[in-house]
Amino acid sequence: MRSQIREPAVRYAAFAIFAALVALLAAPAPHRLWGGCAAVAYGCAGLASLSPWARARHLPLVVALAGAVLAPLGWLAAHGVAMPEAGVVERSAALLQHGRLYETSGALTSGPHLYGYDPYLPVMMIFGLPHAMFGPGIATDPRVWDGVAFAVLTGAALRVAGSSQAVRRTALLVASPLIAFPLTVSGNDLPVVGLICLGLAFASAGPPHAPAPGQGGALAGRWRSPALRTAFPGAGARPAAAGLALGAAAAMKATAWPALIIVGVLFAARNGPRPAGRFALAAAAVLAAATGPVLATEPAALIQNTIMFPLGLTRTVSTAASPLPGHLLAATGPAGHLAAIVLLVTATAMLAGALLLFPPHGIPGATWFLVLAFTLMFTLAPASRWGYFVYPIGIYAWLWLAGHAGARPRAPAGPSGTKRALASIPA
Repeated sequence: MRSQIREPAVRYAAFAIFAALVALLAAPAPHRLWGGCAAVAYGCAGLASLSPWARARHLPLVVALAGAVLAPLGWLAAHGVAMPEAGVVERSAALLQHGRLYETSGALTSGPHLYGYDPYLPVMMIFGLPHAMFGPGIATDPRVWDGVAFAVLTGAALRVAGSSQAVRRTALLVASPLIAFPLTVSGNDLPVVGLICLGLAFASAGPPHAPAPGQGGALAGRWRSPALRTAFPGAGARPAAAGLALGAAAAMKATAWPALIIVGVLFAARNGPRPAGRFALAAAAVLAAATGPVLATEPAALIQNTIMFPLGLTRTVSTAASPLPGHLLAATGPAGHLAAIVLLVTATAMLAGALLLFPPHGIPGATWFLVLAFTLMFTLAPASRWGYFVYPIGIYAWLWLAGHAGARPRAPAGPSGTKRALASIPA
């Protein structure tokens, strides 16, 4: 009992130390403001967790959410203070008034915005629409809607994955520095992370092998039974729903594309060609609907903003410049920049080879492939920042909260095992 009381206190103490270091060492003003507010909030939450009534009233979690998310985000949004990427989303939505989403390199070179390039894909523009339509304010700040989207999507992903405490676990994740920090200062990556988690949740239930003839109806109607899920670990997968979620993520930002490939391989290896085809068709439909009109009307601007700019192939260099190996190598000059791209391509090819030779048969395996893909991509990219690691860490955090972190794919059930499983399930 005493350890159960001390565990939240230790966790909030660690959060407070991290936030204090951000307040002391970070250069951007929004980072320092968040660090100061969050350090106090986490410290108070740790003290509250030691009180005898804290467990019943969820007081520590409320204090952490209020002090590490609501207070700093509200102040920054009210004063219009954010990292440049939040302004990129606002400007992309405002460009709709002129019938386009992206500026070309020529217009950006002569224009007033140093950070005018938009590396995001069209669906991300949705979060800038309130600001474009109604002007600045707390309710129209893109970060507010980023946070709402992340909470709803992650909660839904936990629920789909079978969590009975989806709301509380989502609140714990949002209150942690992993989400509270990027949400307060930027927020653009969080809806993408939420959609990836939702796609993984929809893919988490697919059977590794098709049921025997005559068993499809029984499996389809009773897939939630523990006995049936032992025989068919994925009965009831929703490949079309997974495709819609991951297609929407890929239509927001290109960083979600590895998730499309890895989950597609998962469906093909575990479920067979038909479910994999349904997944691919659903994802392709979303991508075509979102990017097709822009690709048809602004092909050059789309390529310059979403491909050339992140790779450092435009006149204006990306401001993403954390001291990671890819950036440090690219900073040495043109030869170093080329070497960073070659290393990135080589690592991608090696990971693709491993994916084909050892395809995942369950969500833990697919998630680890995805974590590795994101880690390599952000480590070796010529333009990257520490904040991008919210993808691998956030996705693994969801896997852990959903209870799948230690799960292993079971061997497919034989005929006798399938019969026993079906016989144990009430009709």
